[in-house]
Amino acid sequence: MPASIATHRSRNKPIELVFKPQHDSVLRMSSSPITVPVPSDALVQRAVRLTYAQMMLNAVFGASTGGMFLIGFALQLGADNLLLGWLSSIPPLFVVVQFVCAYLIERGWSRKRLTVWFSFITPLCWCGIAALPVLADRLSAVQRIGLLVSVIALVTVAGQFVGNARGSWVGDLIPEQRRGRFFGNCTLFAGIIGALFAVGEGRFLDFIQSHGLYAFTALFFFGALFGLGAAVLNLPQPDCPLPQRTHRPHFFSVLREGLRNRPLCILAVAHAILAMSSIAGPFYSAYCLRDLGMSYFGLGCLNAISTATMLLVSPFAGRWVDRFGARPFVILGLLILAPTGLVWMFIPPGRADLAYRFMPMANSVAGIGSGLIGVAFTALLYKLTRSETRAVHFAAYGVVVTLAGAPMPLLGGWMISHLQTAGFAVDLRLVFYLWVGFVLLSALVAKFITEPGSSSTRRLVFSSFPAWIGSLPAWFLTRPQQVITGGKIIPKTGDGSPDT
Repeated sequence: MPASIATHRSRNKPIELVFKPQHDSVLRMSSSPITVPVPSDALVQRAVRLTYAQMMLNAVFGASTGGMFLIGFALQLGADNLLLGWLSSIPPLFVVVQFVCAYLIERGWSRKRLTVWFSFITPLCWCGIAALPVLADRLSAVQRIGLLVSVIALVTVAGQFVGNARGSWVGDLIPEQRRGRFFGNCTLFAGIIGALFAVGEGRFLDFIQSHGLYAFTALFFFGALFGLGAAVLNLPQPDCPLPQRTHRPHFFSVLREGLRNRPLCILAVAHAILAMSSIAGPFYSAYCLRDLGMSYFGLGCLNAISTATMLLVSPFAGRWVDRFGARPFVILGLLILAPTGLVWMFIPPGRADLAYRFMPMANSVAGIGSGLIGVAFTALLYKLTRSETRAVHFAAYGVVVTLAGAPMPLLGGWMISHLQTAGFAVDLRLVFYLWVGFVLLSALVAKFITEPGSSSTRRLVFSSFPAWIGSLPAWFLTRPQQVITGGKIIPKTGDGSPDT
């Protein structure tokens, strides 16, 4: 089949984007042979560079608007544990709009166009949230949180469209053999920028706390500018049109095909159980800021520790996933992450000093586990889906995972409030212990995932890693010679002298 040519019109003249034919097997569906167009190496390199820049801009956007700052903003608006649960549970329910996005893509809508449209909506919504303090004095606490939840729900809708369309689009832009390293580098670049800005912005909030809610207004507007910049970078990236088919399968037949994909279903169940650990999601920041009395700067520094170790691991994780497979690192990462939640047994309310003592080590270990999990889950999801059905399967996967975790923060907030009202001496740490159980259960289910060509977790831990560690001294000894000789080791003759 000859290489196909897709034409993208710019403002001045058409630009031809040349795609070379798929290098591996011809994909078939409904007896119609199709060839998935693969971008040329030059287009791939440009897409990779632009995506890295996007990840860094989005990291600033996320660091300025999410996490501890959103929870702190809600606490300033008057939210209690139950209202925090509502804030974290209601917006994810709109994940079902992924099916709408997948349906439009299957009907031939441009994935790039959908990504561009909806990527601008999210930062504009945050501009609206930044203006919320103007109305704060006229509304009750419940009304203020209700308005915040409504806007966050719209942000979620836009995010689901972008996530599905962009995820399917990137799957065709980045070759399979490069995805592990690509996602590892994305995590690295985004994490560095996000951690630095989260710490700096935490210091900024501590400095201008006298301004009350308007301190968050400045922060949210600042982050929205970076979100708009990330949205703009979608425009120069090459579109990667889906292959033309004489017969498009029915939407529900594609869904049934995904249900018959046993490894994908098991991965979705494992990820859904991990998502249920969000029962502790909004309460980590609430416990640190309100119950322990930590500053935003202090909490940002603790979060930066886990981010730093995740950054150190992610590039290696990408290479390891490409070499050993993703499945063993999903299991290993979950087993590393789970015990870190038990550190809260030693940090009662009002003891911020103990948090500063124990949390750095716990967050360091958690960052290692998170780095492995993030790269491995993403690489495995792409590996278990096909290009022509990826949008629908991504939508179904995202809906299952998100809906599994959506009610958990509300359940956690209700449970804590109900037990305290009933006279039980409990605090938010109870949901942290439940978090440990969900992570361990996810690791147990992940053991049943099958991935062709992957190594076993046991062999990885007890054979491959020790061998790699044992080879490090030799690597450090031979590396200077490799640099001097241009990457080659000079062989030696029988008498031990260099063979020139």
